[in-house]
Parts: sequence; structure tokens; C-alpha cells
Amino acid sequence: MKGPAWLALTAVGVTGLLGGVLLVAQQQPVFRSRVDLVTVDVSALDREGRPIQGLGPDDFTLRVDGEVRPLVSAQYVSQLGPAAGSRASVPLHYSSNDLVTPGRLILIAVDQRHIRRVDGTAGIRAAADFIDALTPADLVGVVGLSRVGAVEFTTDRRAARQQLERLAGEADPVEPFFTMGLAEALAIGDGSRVKLREVALRECGEVLMRRENVQRLDEHALLRDPCATQIEQQARAIAQQVRIETTLSIGALKHLIEPLKDFDGPKTLILLSEGLVAEPQTVDFADLGAAAQAAQVTVYVMQLETPVFEAADNRPSPSASLDVQLRSDGLARLAGAARGALFHVVGRDPRPFSRISLELSGYYLLAFEPRDSDRDGRLHRIRVTLNHAGGTLRARPVFRLEPADARTTEDRLVMLLEARELARELPLRVAIYTYCEPNTPNYRVVVSAEADTAAGRASEAALGFVLVDERNVIAASGVHRSDSGSYAFSAVVPPGSYTLKVVAIDRLGRRGSAQRPFVARLAQTGGLQVSDLILGEVLPRPEAPLRPVLDRTSRDRLLAYLEIYADQSQALDDLSVRIAVMDGHEAGPLIAVPAVIARAGDSWAIARAQLPIQDLPAGRYVARADVSVSGRPVTRVSRLFEMSASFK
Repeated sequence: MKGPAWLALTAVGVTGLLGGVLLVAQQQPVFRSRVDLVTVDVSALDREGRPIQGLGPDDFTLRVDGEVRPLVSAQYVSQLGPAAGSRASVPLHYSSNDLVTPGRLILIAVDQRHIRRVDGTAGIRAAADFIDALTPADLVGVVGLSRVGAVEFTTDRRAARQQLERLAGEADPVEPFFTMGLAEALAIGDGSRVKLREVALRECGEVLMRRENVQRLDEHALLRDPCATQIEQQARAIAQQVRIETTLSIGALKHLIEPLKDFDGPKTLILLSEGLVAEPQTVDFADLGAAAQAAQVTVYVMQLETPVFEAADNRPSPSASLDVQLRSDGLARLAGAARGALFHVVGRDPRPFSRISLELSGYYLLAFEPRDSDRDGRLHRIRVTLNHAGGTLRARPVFRLEPADARTTEDRLVMLLEARELARELPLRVAIYTYCEPNTPNYRVVVSAEADTAAGRASEAALGFVLVDERNVIAASGVHRSDSGSYAFSAVVPPGSYTLKVVAIDRLGRRGSAQRPFVARLAQTGGLQVSDLILGEVLPRPEAPLRPVLDRTSRDRLLAYLEIYADQSQALDDLSVRIAVMDGHEAGPLIAVPAVIARAGDSWAIARAQLPIQDLPAGRYVARADVSVSGRPVTRVSRLFEMSASFK
């Protein structure tokens, strides 16, 4: 399936019933050229690092450039798969991306420039153990920042671990002639005469310029104290080298993050490093944070343990504690710019990685309506806080909106349809019903799709579909804008095997896709063919469009609908249909209602019945249609549905 030819057809929707015939109307879809809301992904965590669930818009305060903005939605997105043992209850009457074990995208990057040779081995092995502990569906990539190439994600844990263990530190410790700490070198390199005097006194045994006239020294550089001059030159060299290495690592990291926007869904980048000197006055992480926001990347930093004093080091740094703090502060600023956190890894301790695993189980998508002034392509400061104590919140400090987004909603739907993996950020369910197409050998398939969109004004969704046969030839395609996130359409196809793929994007920018194979064919029994059973909402007018219920309902009544086809018209003269509801445990039906039969043609009849389900307790049920001719049972069809206390 290639190319936007999928969307060459106009959208089709089930728009009416006339004598039982499903009518299909051509609709020109209308789409905005960009996502209507700005989304901010945040983590709200308890003390153990578990996401706090059940929060709403009122639990957060969001400020853009210092001004409070009202939140349209606060949607929790789980990244956990189905509970253990839940596969036994996977429904057969619909398909859903909720039932697909999620594969998180996790990228481990090694900052080789900032890990000394033969050091960091224990921390890298701890990261390798983390790879082994990932779920089978998780996709992991490994890359070194010294040579960033194309990122490849894989489920092959052994290959990823071997690649990680081959990445070794490349930094060589500087052996200065004078004993000088990193913090001291940076201060002197920035022109601090006070620090230069202090180091000169310690290293040269004399106060800087004690015997020289300051004015004469400025006029005759050759008369400078050679010891102090050498200290200053050494400090400037150290400062320059450290800052070049920082620039290279940050550039490589940004180069690594930007292409990740082409991968669907959120991504987690875990950076291994011994430290990064990134002083606020010289390094701004705003651009990197904006790139991480655009690519939905969260950066966690693992600072590997480094000894303060080494046995082979006869001259420990005079500013050792400040040096450690400098390296740690830079990594903390880096993580904070990309909604992550800094963890310290001691040896092969697995606890920091276990904490990350907890945090990766879910996050919130906050949405607000942008102003025209926000879409200027510039960086805007953003601050999100929790309105109650007892939790830790992590959010990106900046966002950027371009004046115009060249990719339309149709483009995004096509990208989702082309993607090999199913998108899970937006839960999506799909059901298929098969009917005969009168006076032809073909079949009409009715597809119903439901997206779990956010409540309120964010409930709109754009949906697209493509239907292909077993030769991979497109049988039907279309796009549609839905105010409720639900969508029904039909297509006429020859008998055969097909695969349907439905994709959706809601106003929060969340994406979902679901796929369902099916066979367009009805079995014939006793001279009759019976369609699939549709359970739908009871509507005020019989001619109103059907609204199928895929699985769950909050209604007091359900409409049961099916069609019966006969080779000879007299076979329908004494037709009767009874619709029953059972819970699978009772011997008899809980509800039994005779269907109203209407002839739609010489060999075609339609059966309808309203099911009073208001007294059913929460649970799963089976609706069954028993078809009889002259009192003799011929065949039966059934459909599952759920009554839940949370929906009643």
C-alpha cells in the first residue's frame, strides 16, 4: 500500500435507511491544515516515581511567557500493555490497538567524549541489564555520540546489548603541568585575575606581579611573570577544550533527536555520561528542548560514577567538589530541557534504571488553544505546575510553533496508513458487519470505528481508512472529520478476503491505528443467508443513520438489526426472528424480544428489535438472533456487548 492514492476517493458515510437499504452519500471532507491545539506532555509522579492517575485540567496550572492559559484537556496516556493473562479475554467481535502489546521506543546514547577511557564500564553494563529487562515488544536503539548515524530500533536484545558494550569512553584526562582544577581553569579562562593570583601563589610561590609595575607590564608583555603566564595559557587551553567538547556533544545530541520526529509516538532517550560542563552564561538548551518537543523525546541522563581521587593521581584537583558540581549541573540542565531527570549511577546499581521504568508507564497530555502570537516560529517559555502537594511534575520549559505547517491532516493520515507499526497513543476500535448487496453477487461491508478522544472541546477526530484485498489492491478508501470520534462507512466489494486499516488523529495530536482482516461472505443455511447482527443506538426516527455499538454501552435500550436473504421469495412468507440477551451463565435468556420483520424486496427482509437493557447489571452479555421459518429453527447469529457501571 503506497502513496496518497488511498485518499483519492471522497469519504463515504452511512447516512440513512430507506426500506432497510443502507444509503451511502458522498461527502467532501473538511480539514484544518494543522492540529488545532498545542499539546504539552508532562509527567506527574509520586515519591516512588509512579505516574499519578486520575488528574484533570483543574489539577494543573499552565503559563506561557508568564501568563496563565486555560487548559482544554488533561489526558492520561498509559504506556503499559494489557495485564498478564488478559489475552484469554481478547474480543473477537472487534479489533483495537488497545489489545496490542505496546512497544516503547527507547534509545540509549553514550557520550563517549565525556567518559574516560576504561572508565564507565560498570555503568554501561547496568544499562545493558536495563535492555534485558525491557518488555519483549519494546524497541531499543543504541548509538554513540561520537559518530551519530541512522537510528535503528530493534527487539533483538542480544544485538543491542553487544552494540552498547562495544561503546567505550574516548576522553583522555588532561595532564597539566600545573595542578589546576576545572573550576579554576574556567574562571581564569574567563579572565578572573583573582583566581589567577590565587593559583599563581599556590603554584609559583609568589604573588602575581608582586615585583612588577602594572603599567609597565601592560606596555611590555615580555616582562610578564613567566610562571603566571604559563598558568593562564594552560587554563585557557583547558577551558577551550572543555567547551568545544560540550558543543560537540550537544550538537550530536540535537542531530540525534531531530530525525526521531519521523517515528510515531513518544520516545525516551537515555544518555550515559560522566559529566557535561554547560554553564548557563555560555550554553542555552532552548533549541535542544524545542527539538525534543517536536520529536516527542524525553531525555533521561545517567551520570556515571567517577572517583574524586585516583591512586595514580598524585595531584588531585584543588577544586574537586566544584568540578563535580559543574559536570553534574550541566547534565541536570540538559535533562530538564527535555522533560527528563538526572540520575547518578554508582557501579552497576540497577535502581536508577528501575526508576525510569516506573516513570515510563504513563504521562499526561495537556492541551491549550494557541494564539496567533504563539505561531511566530520563536521559542516561548512554558511553565506547568501541580495545584496540590505530594507530587513531582516534569515538563518542557519551551515550545515552538511554526507560522504554518506544510503537512495537512490528510498527509498525517497517509503517514499513519503507511506505517508498519500500529499507533497506540489514541485508543481506536474497529468492527465490521457484512451484508448482501441486492441484485448483485457482491457484498456490502459496514465498518464502525470509535476513537477514545478527550472529553469536551477536544473530542473531534480526523479518521482515514483503506480496504485492500488479498492481492493488496485497494477496494475502498476515504477520510472523514468526526465531531464525536465515531465514524461509520460502507463499501461494496466482491466476495473474498480483505484487510481493513483505520487511522485517527484527534485535536490533541494523538494518533491511533487499528487493523482487522475479514472475509466478505455469508454462509447459506436452509435456503437463507443471514447478515451480521448490528447492535446500535435506538434513534428517534427509523430512517436515521445506524450508529453501531462496538462493545460498551451506557444506553437503556439497544437496537438489534439484521437482514435475511432467500433464494425464493416464499421462503420469507413465514419468517420469524427472536432476539435474546444472555450472560453466558443462565440457562435461559435474560431478555427475549420478537423482531419486527419488514420486506425490503422479493427475496430480502429486515428484522429490527428494541432490547430493554436498563435492568442488566454490569457485565458482559451476548445478544443472539434466532431465525426460524414456519416455526422451524434455521440459523442464529450473535454479538457481544458490555454493560459497565462506569457507563451507566
